[in-house]
Amino acid sequence: MKQSVLFVIMNIILLRQYARHTDRRKRTAFVSLGFIIFHLIHSLFSSAPLLIASELLASAGKGNPKYAAAEGAALIIFYNLFIPHENQENSDIANAINVTRDQMGQVSAALHRLEDPAGHRKSERKGVVFYNLIGNEAALPPDKMSDLCHQLHPRLDCQRIEHYRNATESVTLTSLHDFCHSDLATGMNRTRVSYLHSKGSFHDHEKQAPWRRQLTNASLHPGCLYPPDDTCDVCGAQYYLLFASVFPGNMWTAKCSYIRKLLKPEEGGEYIRRREAAVKQDLILQSEGIIENNLGHHQDVFYGLDRYQWEHWVGGHPSLIPCEMHSPNIGFWDMVSGKVAGRHYDWGMGPRRMFIFDTPGESKRYSIKNDESNFRQHYFLAGNIIKWLNLYDAIPTQDSWVWKHFPAGNMWKEVVMKHGKKALHELIQRSKPKFQPPFASNHSATVGSPTKIFDEESLSQAKPPIVVFYHISFPPGGDNKKAEAVLRDQFDVLSMGQYDNVPNSRSKSITILLDRKVLLYYSIAGGSAQEKELVSQLCKDRSSNIICRQLGIYDSDFVSGETLSQLHSFCNVKPSSHVVYIANQFAGPDDKSKYDVTKIKAATSAVMSKMCQPSEETCNVCGTEFYPLPFLQFTGNMFSASCGYVKNLLPPKKFEKEMYDVAGDAFIGRLRKQFTSQLFELTPRILGVKQYSVEHWIGAHPDLKPCDVAPMSTEKIDGTIKDQMKHYSWSLAPRRGSSREPAKLAGEKESDFRLKREAAFREYFYLAGNVFRWHRFYDKVPDADSWVWKWFPDAKSWETAASSGAEAVNAIATELSSESGMDTFWVK
Repeated sequence: MKQSVLFVIMNIILLRQYARHTDRRKRTAFVSLGFIIFHLIHSLFSSAPLLIASELLASAGKGNPKYAAAEGAALIIFYNLFIPHENQENSDIANAINVTRDQMGQVSAALHRLEDPAGHRKSERKGVVFYNLIGNEAALPPDKMSDLCHQLHPRLDCQRIEHYRNATESVTLTSLHDFCHSDLATGMNRTRVSYLHSKGSFHDHEKQAPWRRQLTNASLHPGCLYPPDDTCDVCGAQYYLLFASVFPGNMWTAKCSYIRKLLKPEEGGEYIRRREAAVKQDLILQSEGIIENNLGHHQDVFYGLDRYQWEHWVGGHPSLIPCEMHSPNIGFWDMVSGKVAGRHYDWGMGPRRMFIFDTPGESKRYSIKNDESNFRQHYFLAGNIIKWLNLYDAIPTQDSWVWKHFPAGNMWKEVVMKHGKKALHELIQRSKPKFQPPFASNHSATVGSPTKIFDEESLSQAKPPIVVFYHISFPPGGDNKKAEAVLRDQFDVLSMGQYDNVPNSRSKSITILLDRKVLLYYSIAGGSAQEKELVSQLCKDRSSNIICRQLGIYDSDFVSGETLSQLHSFCNVKPSSHVVYIANQFAGPDDKSKYDVTKIKAATSAVMSKMCQPSEETCNVCGTEFYPLPFLQFTGNMFSASCGYVKNLLPPKKFEKEMYDVAGDAFIGRLRKQFTSQLFELTPRILGVKQYSVEHWIGAHPDLKPCDVAPMSTEKIDGTIKDQMKHYSWSLAPRRGSSREPAKLAGEKESDFRLKREAAFREYFYLAGNVFRWHRFYDKVPDADSWVWKWFPDAKSWETAASSGAEAVNAIATELSSESGMDTFWVK
């Protein structure tokens, strides 16, 4: 009996002490003390089985959760506290402690209001502040913080969760999220939690203190803590929809039942990954003209990137029902300037305002008159639907406030009610997109009978034919006479096989010596039955020099990547061979240059010449002209390549997906100011998005050794094939700068830009973008003797960093960014 009484007393004491202390070291000390006391008792009363005490200690852990102090509290607050490190100015540290004292004073006042709402004490209420301390632990140890809170209010309990040397608001938002998922929160009816942070302790300026006080007062106002009829999910000072669904300043009170719907807000977690995916998709759709942004505001803060992402977190779910405390007659700048008085508190359901920087009453100027533009506007429903689908794979319900509040809301509601989660796809399709993936699986396709790519009989000859992969396309409804004319001329060139162009010194004429026949693998995209029959007839007419093998027939002319896929497969099996790739059109949106007979004929004859045959030692890819800008490319995307190089490239289909993702990173990187893009616009073609990935594929590997054969003279190559051949002159590349397509950059402008080191070093079209992609695709950079370290500006710095891996690249970029005031470049 004595033993039982002692056990009960011991555990009551320990459990009470354990519940009071969230500091891990103190909790550990109490547990250790418990074991000591237990063993003393056990030595006095040896009949007590050891198992009973172990069970009691185990149950103590379950009965005292991390946030046990929240039980019965009228105020449950999660507080993100930053105090500058020891090496900072003493005034900065003192300021942070004053901020904390001031804010805890507001918390105490809010608790008093709950206790004494009508001027006379009705009840004793308690409050608890769970906080994470970031930075200087010695400046405000847990006992000092606890004493401060008790001095301000005897029933205000401040408990530290963790200490971090360096962290962001995510650690405390994650703690709040964890609490709302705990048994304690799910068991407490209508639990609401408040989130505050020590605004002004990190960046101290004159507007921080009044803004912080307004945010804290509003979040702890009875209207936010206990809104009428428990109507809203999240309440703060002011709620806005433009630039995003946010409570500016990021202090609020929220239902735990709503918080449980949100993704966990941890650094490097799913929320960040999905949020960035949404931003990437949005920016790419903007570049394609499907989403519009006529309102401007292209900064990282508006897209919720990096430190701003936590301000976007709480308002990010499509089911959000917001409310706010400030009157709609009070604007953002009134709040920041501290011009809000008691009479300006007017609780109401949100949204009651539109753009964060509006003067009250001016929001309507952001509504574009054109309904179609409103429908596609990034800052209206189009951009929000992209976010909701990426983050939560959900859209608002039919009775949601969003359909009434946003311009073109009824149009979107109709689409959403009809197509559900496929509403965004419907938007893309109704835009008649010009940009589509170039593979058969993305289009209606009729694939021809399977062809043996590896024609062993032909390839095993004493002098095997040159292997050519030929992509033939016919645009729907276009002037296919041009396409047919190009086709006939290219077959004329192919019928010569691989040739030597030998000049006669006396007559200055060109003698064509047939060196090898052609094994031609071709695909046809688009076109009529007659046009497809034309290809077959051309093969028959030239069968003495061309062995034709049909690969596939595709209904859509967008299918431009399948021939490259077959070429890649061939090289994986025949790595010692070399292959030629040609097409009957130049890439690009301009139909006038697409079927330029003279240029296409010249490019075809160039890559078919023996002069352009690659070798592993000096040149592994040859074309008419090689250009390093705006991306590594050969004129017309026609080339002769070593299979030893080609086999190391990503499969074209995988490459297209990777390029799409990298294009999103390019847009995000520009928002973050991680690199510049001053030489060219970030367009789908320049970034290699979708069908344009085929132009980027052959030059994308860091082992590229390019050469070309076109003369440096600007004289137009015209006339017969023999006339063109007179001008060919082989050379290692690059010997040119910017291509004429898709965007010509004047040499003088490019030369001047190279001198601006802080910009040129981080220019996406120089080594910044190339190193990023090489690391992403192939986890390597060019060898020390590569041409890239001689041609691009700041090559020595990049070579040193890039050869040491991604971390070194970030390190050198960080050093430069401290000079230029930019954020850090990064490599994933």
